[in-house]
Amino acid sequence: MSLIICPDCQHEVSDAAQACIYCGRPLAVPVQPSRVETRHQFFPVVPHKFILMSVCTLNVYTLYWCYQNWSRIRERTGEQLSPFWRAFFAPLWVFSLFARIADRASEHRVTVGWSPALLGLGYLIMSGFGMLPDPWWLVSLACFLPFLPVVHTIQQLNEGEAATESRNAAYSGANVATILVGGIIVLLAVVGTFMSEEEDQQEFEPLPESTGWTSSRRAEASHAGYFTS
Repeated sequence: MSLIICPDCQHEVSDAAQACIYCGRPLAVPVQPSRVETRHQFFPVVPHKFILMSVCTLNVYTLYWCYQNWSRIRERTGEQLSPFWRAFFAPLWVFSLFARIADRASEHRVTVGWSPALLGLGYLIMSGFGMLPDPWWLVSLACFLPFLPVVHTIQQLNEGEAATESRNAAYSGANVATILVGGIIVLLAVVGTFMSEEEDQQEFEPLPESTGWTSSRRAEASHAGYFTS
């Protein structure tokens, strides 16, 4: 608290006073600083939104999730790392990311019931199925599964912080549009995969065996041709 001079009576009054105590002149009320949102140390998103966004974007959202977490790690630690490239090569860098999240959770006494190595290996194997032909590439649609225990741990870790950032549970207009358009594309891709499999099976289906009557007629024709030649 400090003193200011009243413009009318020139008396010293407190800067917290709304009016001068000597002459009654109203004094300017200091503007309170707006509340600045503080972010969590890891990217917040509720599990159901993470699943839906991952499936409808062919797991591009999982790469975005990795990018956001690496960006926050760089801001917090000051490390010289590239969030973009670590997200681009997520199947390799996800081991380190999961391990960092597990270590941070243990420091804050949050129970970690999963192994960073096993979850990272599961993601690496599932993502490799995306390079295989039909219908094996469909396994890669489940690449989001190894992330779910980590997403749940981050949710618990963020709940114990004093940050004002939201839980990221709401769906924005862009999220809804992505889910609608991406969901249709994924559905068409899955249906098209099974339809192509059925067409391939029909194409290589063996011809039915000839009946006895047809076989005998062919044999007679061949003998007749032999004797006439």
